[in-house]
Amino acid sequence: MELTVRNWGKTKFDETVKLYTLKNDFLEVEILNYGGIIRKISFPDKNGKIENIVLNLNNITDYEERSPYFGAVVGRNAGRISNAELKIGNTAYKLNANNGKNNIHGGINNFSHKIWASKEIKGDDFVGLELTLNSCHLEEGFPGNISVAVKYILKNNELSIEYYGTTDRETYMNLTNHSYFNLSGDFKRDISDEYLKLNSDAFIAVDEATLPVKISEVKGTPFDFHEFSLLQTSLDSDDVQIKIVNNGLDHPFILNQNKKIPAAELKDDVSGRILKVFTDQPAVVIYSGNYLHEVGKLSNGSDCKKHMGICFETQDYPDILNFLPEKSKIYSPTDPYIQKTIFKFLINKN
Repeated sequence: MELTVRNWGKTKFDETVKLYTLKNDFLEVEILNYGGIIRKISFPDKNGKIENIVLNLNNITDYEERSPYFGAVVGRNAGRISNAELKIGNTAYKLNANNGKNNIHGGINNFSHKIWASKEIKGDDFVGLELTLNSCHLEEGFPGNISVAVKYILKNNELSIEYYGTTDRETYMNLTNHSYFNLSGDFKRDISDEYLKLNSDAFIAVDEATLPVKISEVKGTPFDFHEFSLLQTSLDSDDVQIKIVNNGLDHPFILNQNKKIPAAELKDDVSGRILKVFTDQPAVVIYSGNYLHEVGKLSNGSDCKKHMGICFETQDYPDILNFLPEKSKIYSPTDPYIQKTIFKFLINKN
């Protein structure tokens, strides 16, 4: 096991960006202290060829200027909050609107744009990185002085992400990682010929602003991934919910209660690579990169195309305080925010 660090440039505010590399016999993972970004995951295919399986960019300027949250920690909230308003008790907090009239991924200067404090962590059978960040009361409009820690732990063929958040007053937190996976390796193909399986009986339909409007059963729809299903079949569907998000998936799936089986599985038969996602969260937003053609060049010089990657945004229900207030979870000085997601990587050599 190895853990190395090197400087990776300066932000537009002249902050030093560090790139950490976690490595063992199974995986090599690059993480930036800017945005907590997972910049690279190198993993062999069935023939032993080691390639990168997450979308990335070439330098820190590219991440600052044109990244669609590639690999980043997003917060204080993942996804959209309608009308950029957060209601806690009898108080309504006006948030910064950065997606039309709504707040998305925590606002304008959200967690994905910040330099995090970093600390290397090691054990007998793992290497890891702990990133920490403080966010002051009413930053981006959110209540509470909060302290957040995100731990990346590489152990055998698993990369786990643990999130912790404490606050000095009642507030809401909902963090996730926004990596775009592409199991073909080094972006050789888009994701349309990969297969997806989800531990979910219901998804949340969205409106034109991608805000949640209705819980619907997946059965008989392009959102039924009870068994491994070719992504292209859903991406090419004429279903109005596929069309409304620019021909693809950008929907929350409500996860079944059994957390011992994967929330999501992705496989690529050509490379033999398999990804399994485990989480303690109630939902996962599946985003199939429906606007990735707007990004420009990827790190290897190739053009980023629509459906070039797929995100597994494990999180709380979307816009929960407005859409499902009866399920809302308010965090306080005695009730911290805790979340854990595990990405497990396998190879089918047949």
